[in-house]
Amino acid sequence: MRSIHTKIKSEFEPLLNELALHALLHLFSAHSVKLLSRKSCAEKNDILSAWLNRAVSSKKYKPLKKKIRTLVSQARASRLDIELLLNELAICNEGDELPNLDSFLLLINILEKELNTTVLVSSPEKVDLEHNSNSCLLCVLASDLNAHFNNRNELVKSVSMLFRGTNGEKHALLRAIYASSIFDYTVEFDDSYFLRFTLKLQS
Repeated sequence: MRSIHTKIKSEFEPLLNELALHALLHLFSAHSVKLLSRKSCAEKNDILSAWLNRAVSSKKYKPLKKKIRTLVSQARASRLDIELLLNELAICNEGDELPNLDSFLLLINILEKELNTTVLVSSPEKVDLEHNSNSCLLCVLASDLNAHFNNRNELVKSVSMLFRGTNGEKHALLRAIYASSIFDYTVEFDDSYFLRFTLKLQS
C-alpha cells in the first residue's frame, strides 16, 4: 500500500486519505459487528474492494482510479488485508490537523482499546441490548453514520451513543472522551446499567 501511496501526486494525497476514511466508515457502519466477526479477511476484502471500485468511478475520485484498482488487484493477489492498508492510508502525518471524521475514528479506536470491546453501529430501535453480555456494550445510535459528516469530513450532526457496563468502565469511557481536544459529551440518561450520551464538537 505504501508503494501505491508514494506514486500518488502530493496534491491528491488528501483525496486518497478521504477515500480511505470513507471506505472504512462504510465497513464500520453498513455491516454489524456480529456479521463482520464471522467474515474472513477475504470476505471483508470483497466488501471494501467493491465499495472502492464503485467510489473511484465517480468524477470526484477520477485521479485515483487507476491506482486504486491496481491496489485492489494487488491486495487480492497477495491476500493482503485491505482494511489494515486503508487504516495506514487514513493516518495523517504527525502535526497535521485531523478532520473531524479522522478524529472520530481515532476516538472510537481509543474507546475500543480502553474498554476491550468493539463499538457497534445501530439505529436506536434495533440496538441489541444483550450484545456482548459478559462485557460492556458501546453503540453508536445512527441509521446512517455518514449523514453526521459533510463532504469536508466535518461533524455537522452530534452523535448519540449508548453504553452498558460497570461504573469503572463508565468512568474509563468518560475519561477517554474528556481527554479529547476535539470532542465533548452531554449525558442524556444515566442509571446503574446504562448511559446514553451525545458526542459533539467542543464549543
